[in-house]
Amino acid sequence: MKHTAIDPQTGGPVAADENNNHFDHKYLPRIRCLDCPGKLYVTGPGMTADRFEAHLKNRRHREAVEMRLDQEG
Repeated sequence: MKHTAIDPQTGGPVAADENNNHFDHKYLPRIRCLDCPGKLYVTGPGMTADRFEAHLKNRRHREAVEMRLDQEG
């Protein structure tokens, strides 16, 4: 979960800074891919897990999973 400012016009998350201190803040769930270091997907108002689902179908992700499975077995 990440504490995030929500833009009242778009309903989407925005970077926290002094200009949007007065925006509503919510805790948004984040999905981290354990096979792809540095990959983090934020879900929240108006968003779904579609980005993460697309990541799972990505060639590089599939290669990372195959490499992990080869190392395990």
